Amino acid sequence: RSEAGPPVESRLTGDAVASLASGVRRVGSTSLVAVMRTSSKSVGEVFASAGPDAAAICNDVAGQFPMLCFCAPDGPHKPRGLCRCSPDGHRGRLPLASRLLWVSPVFGFFALKYMKLGYMHKFYMDDYPKASLGIIAFSSVLSVLVDAFTDPKIATWTDNLRSKYGRRRPFMLASAFFAPAVFVLSWMPALVPAGLGASLWYGVFHILSKLADTLFSIPHGAYGAQLTPIYREKTLVWRTKEVVANLGVIFGMAVAPFLVVSAQCTSTPDDGCLQLPLLAAFFGMVFAEACLFLAWRGREPLREPTLKGSSGSAFKCEDTVPMLISTFLNKPFRLLLVTDVVKAAGYDLPFVVLPFMTAWVWGEKCLDSGKAFQYTVLLNLVFSLLFVPAWSCLSAKTSKYRAHFVFNSLLALSVASMVFITYDEGDCSGTYLALALGCIFGAIYGGTFLINDLISDVVDYDQLLTGGLRREASYMMAIDFVPKFMSIPGESVPFLALAYFKYARPLKEQFRPRCGDPQASSALSPDALCHAFYANETLGQGLCSDALSCQQLLDNGVSLVCSTAMGERGLKQNAS
Repeated sequence: RSEAGPPVESRLTGDAVASLASGVRRVGSTSLVAVMRTSSKSVGEVFASAGPDAAAICNDVAGQFPMLCFCAPDGPHKPRGLCRCSPDGHRGRLPLASRLLWVSPVFGFFALKYMKLGYMHKFYMDDYPKASLGIIAFSSVLSVLVDAFTDPKIATWTDNLRSKYGRRRPFMLASAFFAPAVFVLSWMPALVPAGLGASLWYGVFHILSKLADTLFSIPHGAYGAQLTPIYREKTLVWRTKEVVANLGVIFGMAVAPFLVVSAQCTSTPDDGCLQLPLLAAFFGMVFAEACLFLAWRGREPLREPTLKGSSGSAFKCEDTVPMLISTFLNKPFRLLLVTDVVKAAGYDLPFVVLPFMTAWVWGEKCLDSGKAFQYTVLLNLVFSLLFVPAWSCLSAKTSKYRAHFVFNSLLALSVASMVFITYDEGDCSGTYLALALGCIFGAIYGGTFLINDLISDVVDYDQLLTGGLRREASYMMAIDFVPKFMSIPGESVPFLALAYFKYARPLKEQFRPRCGDPQASSALSPDALCHAFYANETLGQGLCSDALSCQQLLDNGVSLVCSTAMGERGLKQNAS
């Protein structure tokens, strides 16, 4: 869009389109991107007045972007099947069915990923696995390092893969089996001894889950970037992914656990958990079916230009270091990378610590910590879904990069505002404040799709610079490569902090009687009665833990209080 005057596409006269089309014909279909970047029109509409070369150019474009549909009532390709829902035909646009086909695996994968993020840490720490906080923190760091150094290999592999099934679909086929197996097995530490065995089990499968993420996300994101050359239609592609991803997170972290998961998995120690592995198996089947269907029905260009290293060189262009350097030399990409590096330091931190915040920081005077977690996630993601159209509208009214700047600024303020969340003493003000901040964070979170939308344009710019190379996966990987190292503190520091402040596992269920004691003096508050009950523990009684006595917990800074929302006695973590 020009700084002064009408949009570029409104000034494209018939002669100008013909001239542009002629230029495309002379230098190859690479230059088509220069036309389509400035237009929201379909491929067929842009070249409708391009003269005798129009049909040849459109056929060339159809070869580069085979998911486009060129049906038209007055053309050689008549609308059939679902295309009949568009009376005027698609005329070189991306049909809704193709967008949904591409985005369908996202639902199951995000449900698996965020169910693990929301529930697995507390399960391994509070239930029978009794995993070590130190090993969990170390595994988090190691997984990020392994993930960071395998990402470039997967990116160059999928960008340079030449097979009759395309560059992306073989990875969808592999992900259909590998990812569900990893996520389901990660919920089954009962196969090994508790303690060290379960801790190592967590570490191995946490690393494998990162590899599963890489195997699916990089080729799938690159597949999305090659669906259409139409500038504004790309925004629609990534907006659709954002909506489906949020739905996956809602069902994985809130709806399905709320309906299926009992206190056995969320608040009672040492009694195992059956519902979460079953949910993981269900979402794994949903993901596998969507991946297989995409691999079967999806279409890709069969031949793409290949990066070639110079003869006698110690490096090839597809090697990790040259590939990263080549992406960093792209100036628009460098600007996006800076914002993503800053954001990565605390982007996922709220989701990592939220299961512990609801019990430790908010307390359970007003709301059960498990329900508080689910309500917060649900409100957060519902507001995220509601505000996706608002972010899309802002992008269209201003520009993508201005909308992205607003998104990052508001996201920083939203994350910083969480320092105002305090322990709820029973008047529910602290809980309501936390829920309100979660809604605000969700509304801002709805703009996350803008970064991928901009990367799609960067890929088009790179195609012009490299003479026709399409390196979608390289850029999708590179935008996350350096930020992965910035995310290490958010992955590991919370668990080191839990160990430093002597995090205490929940009390045994049989030693959590109802609050209040009718035989005790009414002058004592419920919290004082609770404290007195556990402080009078006799030697070997084991009211608080098999490993620590109640007095040792008190010496560690833990308070024994009445959890009003649950109507039973519990503990308050070290308030320092």
